[in-house]
Order: sequence, then C-alpha cells, then structure tokens
Amino acid sequence: MEKPEQIIDFTELVSAVPGERLEELARQIGRRKGLSLTWSGRGPDGGRDLLFTEILSGPLSSEKITWLVSCKDKAKSGNSVSESDLPCPGIKDKVAQHKANGFLLVTTTTVSTGAKALLDSLDKSSGGDIHTLVWDSSELTAMLLEPSNHDLLMQFLPQSYQRAKRLTSLEGAVLAFRDQLPDRVLAEVMQLVRPYSASPLKGSVVWPYDPASASAIDQIVANLLIKQDIAEAVSATEEIEYDAFMALVTALHDHDPDRCYTYLSAIVCQHSEPDVRFNALQFLFDNYEISRSERITLAAHLDTDALRELYDGEIASFVEEELFASTPNYELYQSLDRLSSKTVVEDIYVSDLTVEAEGEGKINFLGRINVHVICQYDGEQMGSYSFPGVFSGYFDESGIYLESASVDTRSFYQ
Repeated sequence: MEKPEQIIDFTELVSAVPGERLEELARQIGRRKGLSLTWSGRGPDGGRDLLFTEILSGPLSSEKITWLVSCKDKAKSGNSVSESDLPCPGIKDKVAQHKANGFLLVTTTTVSTGAKALLDSLDKSSGGDIHTLVWDSSELTAMLLEPSNHDLLMQFLPQSYQRAKRLTSLEGAVLAFRDQLPDRVLAEVMQLVRPYSASPLKGSVVWPYDPASASAIDQIVANLLIKQDIAEAVSATEEIEYDAFMALVTALHDHDPDRCYTYLSAIVCQHSEPDVRFNALQFLFDNYEISRSERITLAAHLDTDALRELYDGEIASFVEEELFASTPNYELYQSLDRLSSKTVVEDIYVSDLTVEAEGEGKINFLGRINVHVICQYDGEQMGSYSFPGVFSGYFDESGIYLESASVDTRSFYQ
C-alpha cells in the first residue's frame, strides 16, 4: 500500500518553461476560488506577471487585495524555496510595481525557514506593509483532493489522480458482497460506511499526512454524521492539529454546509482552545450569511485578544473617522476649543485598543488616541501640538457607537 504522502506527485507537472505548468494550475485553482485573474504588462524581459484580486468582507468593512503570484516548481529537486528564489530587488518593490498589496507564493515543495521569516516579517499581521500567503505542496495537495477539483487533478496530475481515486473504494468493496447480504443489512452497512468512503470526509484523504489527525477526523465525522453528537464531535477536535482541522472544515463545508455550520458554531461556543474558537468563527464569517446579532452572539465567546484581532482595524477606522466628522459631539471638543481662538484638528489616530464582550449581545471597546492640532490666534498660527486621549464605545446588532472621547491638554499650559 502506498504511503499517504505519495498520493500527489508534483513531478508530473512537466513543462517546456520551468514553472509554467504550475502557473497554469494556480490560475485554475484561483478561478475555482472566485478570484479575478489579470496579467501585468510585459516587463523588460518580455514576461508577464499573474495577479489575483479578491474582496475580503469583514464584520464592519471590506478590503480589496490584489495578489502578485509567484510560482516556484521545485518538485524535481525537492529543494525548498529560499530567500534567493524570491523576487529581486525585493518583494515589496515588486508588489508596489504592480500596484498590488499582497504577495502569494505558490510552490510544489516547501518554504525555507529564512524565506518564511522574511514573508512573515512583511505581512500586515506582523506589522508589515503587505499581505503574504503561501500555497505550498501541503496546501496544493489539500486543494486538489477536494472532489470539486478532481478534474484539475486528472488534467494536471493524471497518475496522482488514479492513486487518489483508489482511496474512495470502500463503498465498492461493500457492494462487491451485495449478493451475500440481505437488502436491509446492505442498506444499513452502506449508511455506516458512506461518510467514511466519501472522499471529502475520509480522514486519510482529508489529511493524509498524520495518522493521529486522520483518526481524529474519522471520530469527528462519525459523531457528526452517524451518532449526531455535536458535543462529542467538539471533544474529538481536541486531538487534531490546526492544519488538519481547517482541511476537515473545508471538506465538510463542501459536503454538508448545514452540518458544518452547526459544528463550527459549537466549536466557537464549547472548544477549550481560544485559537481554535477564533479560526472556527473566521471560517463562519467568511463562508456563511450570518445576521449581525448572530455574529455578535458568536463573537462573544472569543477572548479579548481574538476580539481585538477580529475587529481592531474596523474599530480604529470608525473612531478616527467619527471624531473627524463629529468632533463637537464629544468632550474633547471643549478641551481643544479652549486652547486658541481657532483650533484645527490636523490628525487623529488610535494608538491602543481593548475589545471585550459584555454578555452575548454587546461588545465593548476602549482605547487611547493621539490628537494633533494647529492653534491659531487672529489668523496667526501659534504652532502644532499633540495631546493624548481616551475613548470608549460599543457595537451591537444595531450598529457601532462611540460613547465618549476626551483629551488631556495639560501639557499645553506647562
């Protein structure tokens, strides 16, 4: 029996120009994911770069990301992608050249430690200026093993497709004995094996890289589809690694979206790990139409760090825009107005933020701001000043609200 990790063999991606076949595969996967595909103008070397565009819809706003796609096929050598393989003179410069704000590396192997550290340092989640993402061999394998992509697997990797196809033969093995089983018994046996024989839900197919996680997936699926015991399914999730969990969720969503919604909602409310609850909620927000009240009810089960990661960008933008547009409505206006005959607010930015749930229907936020102003007397500019301040507010099913905002101007009088 072949080892699970040999199911997909990317050395089948043969092309006259190195990496060209991988780029064709990446384009097809991008289309399947609903991404808009464009090409850059031809560069000095006559080549064109591939760009993906997507719209990310958050709880309070949306963001457009244009990904510059870089494909590195190293399946033949088996080498990982190193820093020297990444665009020169620099990723940020290359991304800016194409007016993009994201960099997607697609590779048939893995990324070296140095290259990963570089990409992580550039990512916005680490304080960088762009989004970064990697589709490595594990990610590509998970995508290609999805039933909806089996035609791509057959087109680009026909030998790998034949190996993957054999993994779904459990039902066929049972049916081979149909003449020896009463119809009633056969029907019951088929009902039991079908969840495991279906490619998207079989543990060894969903995650063929780790037997422990594959076994946990089988337990989760059994509790969801056969025993219909959500609590036990959540408990079984404690034994699965993160990447395997996300692969299972993706497969379950494709196979049974309603059951997937129920499962993930239970994960958000009951799982012991904050990071797992957060990732389950993100998947729900990204893949389901959920009412605002339900979103807040689910988000209330996250810890403060997860709530901040989920909402900090939207809250900061709202606070800054609200204070600019409606300064007189808040206490800080009186403090600033007393500084001069005309105090002009030049800039406001949020410097710190705390977000925490209050029950299941309300999420509070508070934080610090820095307010930059220009003071004038009789049309003459006196100077620019910066003052610290604080704010607080909340959001619920009705909307987002800023309750208070004030500044400390004592330094002006010292």
